[in-house]
Amino acid sequence: MKKKIIFLLLIILITTTTAEEVVLPKPNYKGNLSLEELLYKWKAKRSFKDTPLSLKQLSQLLWASSGLTIDGVSSATRVFPSAGAIYPLEIYVVCGKVENLEAGIYKYDAKSHTLKLIKKGDFRKELTSACYYQFFISQAPLSFIWVGNYNKVAYWYKERGKVRYIHIDLGHSAQNLTLQATALGLGTVQVGAFKDEEINKLLGLSQEETALYVMPVGYPK
Repeated sequence: MKKKIIFLLLIILITTTTAEEVVLPKPNYKGNLSLEELLYKWKAKRSFKDTPLSLKQLSQLLWASSGLTIDGVSSATRVFPSAGAIYPLEIYVVCGKVENLEAGIYKYDAKSHTLKLIKKGDFRKELTSACYYQFFISQAPLSFIWVGNYNKVAYWYKERGKVRYIHIDLGHSAQNLTLQATALGLGTVQVGAFKDEEINKLLGLSQEETALYVMPVGYPK
């Protein structure tokens, strides 16, 4: 009897863990458009169709933003450089309409290429409000949010790390997302105007973390 109870508890535990951790499809490492075409085609989009994205598309966008690759020297590293290979950024995704994915706020784990569910529900309106009601954020099926930990980079690089290096990292990652979205036929725009405290609270961040950038992604109208 005890063995049966333990077995049932294990099944419940596994099921719960699976529901809160989403294993993403493997990303593609080769595309059809050249870098020059992507640079030329990209334009800021502030109007999106009411069309959901696929989990495969989300997987590709996340990998391009902060996924792992092999450089042949230091083994597994990321798709963009970081001062001292510290990578003080985390990526959160506010998902409203993604096929086969429950609406909610997720945190990306680059090492395992998975999403961790932080909070269930469609929080696109709350994010829009925190971004001074920029309406297109609520239109987009999802938005990426970069979160930075200044203490993490300042430990090694002091004030220079806080005022310069972490923002250079952010630029690398956000540009990758911009180009990948363009390659997938999607639109995006960079948003820096928002209420830090409201987004930090929405994501449930610690005092050492803060939101740095927001980019909605979807099919452009």
